[in-house]
Amino acid sequence: MKFSKSELDIIYQYAAPTKEETLAGMKEIVLVIKDLLTKAIVENAIRKLEKIPEPECSQFAAATKARFLAERDNSIRRGLSGRNHLTLQAAPVRQVFRNLAILFQWHSV
Repeated sequence: MKFSKSELDIIYQYAAPTKEETLAGMKEIVLVIKDLLTKAIVENAIRKLEKIPEPECSQFAAATKARFLAERDNSIRRGLSGRNHLTLQAAPVRQVFRNLAILFQWHSV
């Protein structure tokens, strides 16, 4: 069965230890969603999950959540590794602030 990226995102957010708990969480939010597109995405994800038997459904939800968490962790690591690049550029920024401080002192005299 194919799931869209948006459906997988919803499953990631509401993944619970059991199929019943996952579906119950998703069914709760469907009642309060105002945006029609989002509502349709959640309803489609619910219908698809209902067709998957246990324990495969719970395993799928857990794997989806693990994949999203791994992607998030990798994004954080990439961001942290990019900080070295940012610190090299911090020196000119500090100089700008020093210049502003000098300018501010000159105008406040």
